[in-house]
Amino acid sequence: MTTPDPDPLLRSVIRHSIESSPALEIQLGIGPMLDVPAHKVLQDDLRAEASPWEVHVAVASLRDILPDQPGLYMFVWRPSIRLAMADNSQASFHQVLYIGQAGGSGQRGNTIRNRFRDYCKHLRGDPEALWTQEAPTTRTARLTHYLALRPLEFWFATVEDRSKIKNLESRLINLYNPPLNNQNRPRLRARVSATPRPTLRP
Repeated sequence: MTTPDPDPLLRSVIRHSIESSPALEIQLGIGPMLDVPAHKVLQDDLRAEASPWEVHVAVASLRDILPDQPGLYMFVWRPSIRLAMADNSQASFHQVLYIGQAGGSGQRGNTIRNRFRDYCKHLRGDPEALWTQEAPTTRTARLTHYLALRPLEFWFATVEDRSKIKNLESRLINLYNPPLNNQNRPRLRARVSATPRPTLRP
């Protein structure tokens, strides 16, 4: 009898280490990222309307302890590297993959716990697909494809006033432009591929 693979993602990384790496397409809007007044207002609104954010490892068993309340959530990929800082703290890189809402407009019955349960099927995605399959284009397939990344975290904040949730979600998406979201993303200029300079002939 074979035992379950304790770390299928690590094994896939090792197995395909001599190949070209798969890519996660990330496009940050320079305008939203530099809009300091908008950041201040968003921070103030989140402080006023939402609870402090909680961070947990995104595993299926988490659903049993999540609040049965409306609010906001994110799936955040945080690779394991930590940089030692001069003040003895550590800095880490993280990438917001997906931002969602629970219980806002059109979702009155939804809660953070219910929404996380809906995503548990995506957390069981096969990391081998990152190397062996083309990146999918539909929302559902993209979630299954990329939520196989680890270490993966689930961030959430409860919001009591349901009428505020959609606006807060849209502004967060506009700022972070998560690669797995389809709606409310910032308008960005199309990338212009570099054209090779003409060769001068003698």
